[in-house]
Amino acid sequence: MNIHLQNLINTLTELKTASIISKPDNIERIMKKYDMLFLGSKFNAVYSIELYHCINAIFNFKITLEELNALIPTACNILNMSFAEMVSIDYIGKPNSVMNYKITLWK
Repeated sequence: MNIHLQNLINTLTELKTASIISKPDNIERIMKKYDMLFLGSKFNAVYSIELYHCINAIFNFKITLEELNALIPTACNILNMSFAEMVSIDYIGKPNSVMNYKITLWK
């Protein structure tokens, strides 16, 4: 398995665990720990642009945003996490238009 894919799977698994145990009274501490937002009423969603910064700064493995975006569908499918493409309105219908993903860590 690709080392970047394995690192992404490990990271998403850790973020899922952190999200599951989060509550309104500790979510701020968890967001500071990972330097990213956990969104939604259950704090179970993240955006790939923030995941990119978290991976590079907190988990200390270097990957480009393009590499990350290419791996997200595979990693999410392996982990049974849902994801949705987010495209800037300026790029709708253009090739390689995915700019970001919303990843739902658990339901």
